[in-house]
Amino acid sequence: MPINLSDEFEAACSRHRGVPFKDLSEIDQILVAIWALEGDVNNGGFDQYYFNSSGDTAYYAPIALRRIGAMRMADIVDRANFHFGPSGPPISGDERQTALFKLTESNEKLWHDLDKEFFRYPDDISALLERFVEQNLAGRH
Repeated sequence: MPINLSDEFEAACSRHRGVPFKDLSEIDQILVAIWALEGDVNNGGFDQYYFNSSGDTAYYAPIALRRIGAMRMADIVDRANFHFGPSGPPISGDERQTALFKLTESNEKLWHDLDKEFFRYPDDISALLERFVEQNLAGRH
């Protein structure tokens, strides 16, 4: 029976409630990070992603994308994260928002090109994620 990605995302997000991200299984970390990334970037660009709590997992998003085989999308997110410096965006929402304001204060169009690249979806994240989850859920269910 094929998996339903929406159900898998919801289940992973539900397991994340009250549980630190680092304590989730690898599959749940990947699902939560990609769900947060896609939801916010598609809704309001990288600026919104980093501003919202979704950005708490921004450091992990390129890892999650590479793990499912979305190398070009991972590169886009790496380049977006690098605007915060070599350590990437802070995990703390307050620190990340302060850094974000400093970045965008000097360059309002900072995210424009990366947003456009992301919206082109050079990798089929849904198909790659579906295959990854199917291959890795066998031992979980």
